[in-house]
Amino acid sequence: MKVKTYTNVALALVCILLGTMLALQFKSINYNQKIASTNNKRLEDLNDELIALRKTNDGLVKRNEELKAENMEYEKTRGNISGETEALKNELDRVRIIAGLVDVKGKGLIITIHAEDSYVSDTDILSVLNELRASDVQAISVNEERIVAMSEVRVAGNYIMINQTQMRAPFVIKAIAEPEKVEHTLRIIDGVVETLENYGLKVKIEKADQIIIPKVRDDGSVFKTNLLQPVK
Repeated sequence: MKVKTYTNVALALVCILLGTMLALQFKSINYNQKIASTNNKRLEDLNDELIALRKTNDGLVKRNEELKAENMEYEKTRGNISGETEALKNELDRVRIIAGLVDVKGKGLIITIHAEDSYVSDTDILSVLNELRASDVQAISVNEERIVAMSEVRVAGNYIMINQTQMRAPFVIKAIAEPEKVEHTLRIIDGVVETLENYGLKVKIEKADQIIIPKVRDDGSVFKTNLLQPVK
């Protein structure tokens, strides 16, 4: 009887030990499964983040290419605008030169006309100016008054009026042009120089490597625009 009791106790202890071991094993398995599940979830989350980052990166790469293309187009457009601006500036400078609104310089002739026993008339001055204009002269002045399309040359009492400025002999006419060509034109037989000399006038022609001709006065005495309106 005593032996049976010991046997039962031993079996009970074995069962308890096995139960404890099984319980611990079960807990260990559950823990490992939870860890694995958590790791799997974390891996899935990381994979989703990686996919999202790749999409974002692809979008940034695409946008970067678009910005590069836009920048190239901008640089091209800016270059065109810069070229157009430079062309407009050059055209404006050319127009201002033609209109006589800026000082100019260049090679040409200095023609001095005076009279000892005669009188220099407005017709005499005009004959020289017309001959110069016909000889491709690019700028003219008389006694430092720029001659432009609106300049008047007329008699006013004992004076000659040019750009509303009174003048008397000697008259110094400066012309920017090819000196040899223009001098030849002025000195041809029966030309303007011979004609003036036949009237008793003294005409002196000098060549110059550089002549400075001033701009027309911008005080309203030559150019008048108060009655003008642009046509739109």
